[in-house]
Amino acid sequence: MENPNVTPQQTDRAEEIVAKAKANKKTVYGVLIAAAVIVAAVIIYINVAAAGSRKADDAIAKADMEQNDSIATSLYAEAAKAGYKSGNRAKVEMGIRLFNDGKYEEAIKYLDDADIKDDIVAAGVYSLKGDCYVNLDKNADALKCYDKAIGTADGNTQLVPLFLVKKANVYRAEGDYAKEAAAYKELIDEYPEYVRASQTDIRKFYERAQAQAAK
Repeated sequence: MENPNVTPQQTDRAEEIVAKAKANKKTVYGVLIAAAVIVAAVIIYINVAAAGSRKADDAIAKADMEQNDSIATSLYAEAAKAGYKSGNRAKVEMGIRLFNDGKYEEAIKYLDDADIKDDIVAAGVYSLKGDCYVNLDKNADALKCYDKAIGTADGNTQLVPLFLVKKANVYRAEGDYAKEAAAYKELIDEYPEYVRASQTDIRKFYERAQAQAAK
């Protein structure tokens, strides 16, 4: 269902976020994580409604309309100071922009400061924070964020599988094949429709991890 609060300008900005995420060369664990980052970014951007004080609304409206990327970023940073729902959306936008610029620690600060009421959006924020930690080589913190994302998403069949894939990839990078296999097993058992629809062979990844864990 489309969000009635989303304007054509916001949709255009969401598409821009997708393009930037695809171009980001710093994402470290391959196509699966990159795809999940893109989806999370779009969900975050489209679902956070802009509402609150007039000052916050005006500030973020100017940022949404600005065509110059650096000026828009400055406007979002200013809007983030205003508070209210619009200010919180600006903080999330800043988190996305800073992530795409490779400024992961700064991105985390904005994301930590965002007060998000919508569970689906909050799950996306946790996921993006996890991606920041992955790029900072802080895998333990990343896994905590992905677990929070999974808990907050509360069984959402579109999001939880993506977060489980992210966990599996982090465990693989850590060489913890038993936990990688466990993440894929949960995905296969709890979200079979996702597995069937996936363009990647989830079962193959599970069997590989299971075999390596047994060595």
